[in-house]
Amino acid sequence: MNRAPAPGVDEGPAPRVSWKRRRARASAVVLVAIAVFAAWLKLRVGGASSVQDFDDVATALAALVAALLCLRAGLTRGDTVRRFWLLLAAACGAWTVAEVIWAVYGIVLRVAVPVPSWADLGYLSAIPLVVGALVSHPAMSMGRKRRARVAFDGVVVAAALFYLSWSFVLGPLWRQTNLTSLGGIVAVAYPFGDVIMVFLVVGLIREMSAGDRFALGCVLGGLVAMSVADSTYAYLSEVGRYTVGQLVDVGWVAGYLGLALGAFGASGAEGLEPARGPAPSGLRSLVVPFLPTLLALGVLTIEVAVGRKLYRSDWFIAMALVVLSLARQLLIFLEQVLPVRGVRPTGAGEGSG
Repeated sequence: MNRAPAPGVDEGPAPRVSWKRRRARASAVVLVAIAVFAAWLKLRVGGASSVQDFDDVATALAALVAALLCLRAGLTRGDTVRRFWLLLAAACGAWTVAEVIWAVYGIVLRVAVPVPSWADLGYLSAIPLVVGALVSHPAMSMGRKRRARVAFDGVVVAAALFYLSWSFVLGPLWRQTNLTSLGGIVAVAYPFGDVIMVFLVVGLIREMSAGDRFALGCVLGGLVAMSVADSTYAYLSEVGRYTVGQLVDVGWVAGYLGLALGAFGASGAEGLEPARGPAPSGLRSLVVPFLPTLLALGVLTIEVAVGRKLYRSDWFIAMALVVLSLARQLLIFLEQVLPVRGVRPTGAGEGSG
């Protein structure tokens, strides 16, 4: 027999409020840790050798913390998201191994990390694990119409992100790097993998209900930070200007800690269930995919205005982005205007008699 709660005791909101406070404290700790790491690198505390050692150790520890918290989230969550967090834990484990190998080069052997190196094997093996985690998320299990709209929106966003990456990183690397060498393939593989991961996690967040987005929002922030760091590292390495201890390294620490915070947040009372119902048609759903498109076309406009040489590949990607955006608008128009077979407007046939 169910017992009523004691008078004056509110059992509902208390655990949620308590968990939100813990999550807020964890967020504050992560922000402080990132700020301390950035300040240490900027101020060059202890000199170049000390900064390099601190950088290598702190980055490896951040990756290890992410791996452990993702593993805990996978072991404590329900069956629907267990695979998601366990695959992320495996990815963070691969990153941890890569960071340890990188630290061995710098701290133990005291040599510059070669390109490619054994560390790249760990970094690159994490990409398919992250992609597998995102694809296995329950938010990917949606209705056919919803999946079609989300997929089309995702293609538009991915095309815009790809153009931005191609303009600033991939294009120059593609034209300047010797892709017949293993080092050239490794240099280009990082930005390509980052675009795929960010595209998938953006699609997932759009499918989550509003109250469940904290964990995936942290995952997105972490992957974006790592993507920026990867792209910047690829460029600096190509021009021979990268050294351990630069501020670009903050991106990897922020990325790992973002994943750790997401795993910590997912271990609380909130679940990670996909949004239900028909394909989204609100103002935000219509406008948000256009923001990266406008940014990409804005970059194209600036490049033309300043007289930068644009190659056929640049124009091809830009035109594909425009065509995809127009096709998306046509799809939305058809959904709004054409009647759905077998469905009557609300209230039709009511009120008579």
